[in-house]
Amino acid sequence: MRYWLLRILVLTALLMTNSFASAQAADTAPQVNPMALLDDKHVFAVGDQLQYMVTEDRDQPVILFVDERGNINVPLLGRVRALNKTAKSLAYEIKQLLEVDFYYQATVHISYFQDNNSRGQVFVLGRVRMQGPIDIPRSEVLTVSKAILRAGGFAHDADPTRVSLIRRDASEPENEMRMEINVAEILDTGRMDKDMTLQAGDLVFIAQRGDSSGQFTVTGAVRQPGVVRLPGGAKLTLSQAILQAGGFSEFANQEKVKVVRYSENGERQELVVDVEEILKKGNREKDVYLQADDMVIVPEKWISF
Repeated sequence: MRYWLLRILVLTALLMTNSFASAQAADTAPQVNPMALLDDKHVFAVGDQLQYMVTEDRDQPVILFVDERGNINVPLLGRVRALNKTAKSLAYEIKQLLEVDFYYQATVHISYFQDNNSRGQVFVLGRVRMQGPIDIPRSEVLTVSKAILRAGGFAHDADPTRVSLIRRDASEPENEMRMEINVAEILDTGRMDKDMTLQAGDLVFIAQRGDSSGQFTVTGAVRQPGVVRLPGGAKLTLSQAILQAGGFSEFANQEKVKVVRYSENGERQELVVDVEEILKKGNREKDVYLQADDMVIVPEKWISF
């Protein structure tokens, strides 16, 4: 009897020792930080979508968008820059911000979200019926005019002749390309070759129609030389501009009217137009549409006696 009792006591001691050792090993085992496992390779770009969640909230993940300026709108924090950051670096940055005022400890999960039906987003702003982001369908080419139609079309006070396409370099956001597009002409004439194909992150801005969209100068042999304003939302030809300047003077050389304009890089361009042929023969296809800051020069004829 004593033998069995002694044996039971020894086995119990061994079991307690093993349990203590196991518990101690579990306590000393390194805890895995889930944020350390976040992706640290994919760099977010304009138009990207990402899944965002804070574990302590026990809420479902939300989808955030990297806007045209490279920011995301984070719950509680507002705008946070995401451009050129990975999920891991962005999560740790947001964690620090949240723990200042909102959480004692925040475990932030961020991952790149890819919608299989979309190639990203563009942003349509200005004088349209519904401003905001528009998805680029994976199976479709999205152009400026299509994006405006999907934004509900032009507002009543929009200027469809002055639509700006702004495209930023994802790696260098300060570098941007700006292009002005006459969407009214595209829709009126069907010249779809002048429509621009959009890329993820592009910004389309529709200007408001005003009293003037610029001005040009008429000098030389006209009756009322000076500055002429371009009407907002309309186009003005060279022959119309001369008529607005009172018409040609008595000694005007109507066959060699010059239009001088400068490109964005400062290069001088000079057009010589036979306005007499346009006015007398009705050859409107030879007329020239004027642009803001153009200079119209009407020379005088050489008179021999």
